[in-house]
Amino acid sequence: MARSQSPTDEPAIVETTAQPLRPPLRRVRLSLPGQTSNVAWNLLGLFGSAVTQWGVIALLARFGSPTMVGQYALGLATTAPVVLLASLGLRVVLVTDTSGQFAFREYLRLRTAAMVVAVTAVGVIAAMRGLGDGTVIMLIGIAKAIDGVGDIYCGRFQQLLHMRLIATSMIMNNVATLLLMAVLLSLTQDIAWTTAGSVAGSTLGSLLYCRWAARRLEPGVPSRTPQLPGGIRRASTLVRIALPVGLASGLNSFSGNVPRYLLEHRSGTGALGIFAVVAYATVVTNILFAGIAQTALPKMSDLYSRGALRALSSLTSRLVLGSLALGTGAVVGALLGGDAALRLVYGNTYAQQGHLLAILAASVGFSGALFFLNSAISATRKFGRQLAASLAMLAVNVVVSLTLISAHGLTGAAWALVAALGCEAVLKVVMFRHALATSANLSATAQHRA
Repeated sequence: MARSQSPTDEPAIVETTAQPLRPPLRRVRLSLPGQTSNVAWNLLGLFGSAVTQWGVIALLARFGSPTMVGQYALGLATTAPVVLLASLGLRVVLVTDTSGQFAFREYLRLRTAAMVVAVTAVGVIAAMRGLGDGTVIMLIGIAKAIDGVGDIYCGRFQQLLHMRLIATSMIMNNVATLLLMAVLLSLTQDIAWTTAGSVAGSTLGSLLYCRWAARRLEPGVPSRTPQLPGGIRRASTLVRIALPVGLASGLNSFSGNVPRYLLEHRSGTGALGIFAVVAYATVVTNILFAGIAQTALPKMSDLYSRGALRALSSLTSRLVLGSLALGTGAVVGALLGGDAALRLVYGNTYAQQGHLLAILAASVGFSGALFFLNSAISATRKFGRQLAASLAMLAVNVVVSLTLISAHGLTGAAWALVAALGCEAVLKVVMFRHALATSANLSATAQHRA
């Protein structure tokens, strides 16, 4: 990971000779009144998404059982790595494609094909788990694949700085999912039927709305975009560029879920359900961090492309320090009122898990730091290095999780999660500093030769 790399080692877009398919990006405006700042819209979308996704877990915890929560959590943990791997990190590549090397239609076609592959892979895994767990896994996989198609539309909205459209899609998806799951749970008391509500919510918010918004934003794109020459060759080039990001994302997700896999294997879906309920109080903050990182990514890419490395480093440092401060506050809050908060929100079944909440709260700061560091590294277009880091962290996570969960069960799973995130955050700091140093050296060499 620490080895020195030249620019030719990385699958960066600047290494290709293909000409841009469109002029440099400009902000496109919808003819709608009352435009609000991107940050405000993004925070609104994130807040709505965080509340409703937490609401799904609270719904299952209050009116279902730990086993139902565990089945749902297992479905999320199983499908996330598959869908992220198949997604190829195309949204990051799209947003950082400031020269317009690839048309949006190319990103959309590749993402759609990849989601078909993801659903097929999830189907194989679901069949291996049997009818009960397998049905839930399959339904969640379909929902996440639909979200994956909507995600590439959101990447285009993000690229054009229309965060309002992303916020609307997120809120529509998650509110519809929560309402439909609540209705289905009350009618059936069956986790499989309840999970079907997430498929409907994703179809409405991630697919139908995003397609409508994209056509209104850019009439004729992608439906009437002229046929591009060398389609298969260009798709292969795009896969080569994006593959390290997709592999890194899939491995990161798999690595982050290792404690859940091992806990479910060791103690069953009921124990996983308790872990998921308590952990989700901290996971919600990841949604907020992810959105802030997405908002910051275009700015980071612009700073890097202009050679403003010191400004990029300063922005990243402020974001990382802010997330660590928030994590410290989360730990203090969990120590002071964890048991009472869990009893109030989830009921007596989870009321004695305040110590677990305090441990997991420590992951908040590290998790936020990772979102911002990953965005900063993506802005430098050093995608291959993220893959190497993901492989290293997978090994660390497996070793730590096996050791701690075998010895301490639920508490060990929480400590394993925190330890892995802390190690990864330190590694990403080193990677980011190395990327900046390499870019500064290349710039200095170019100026000297000039």
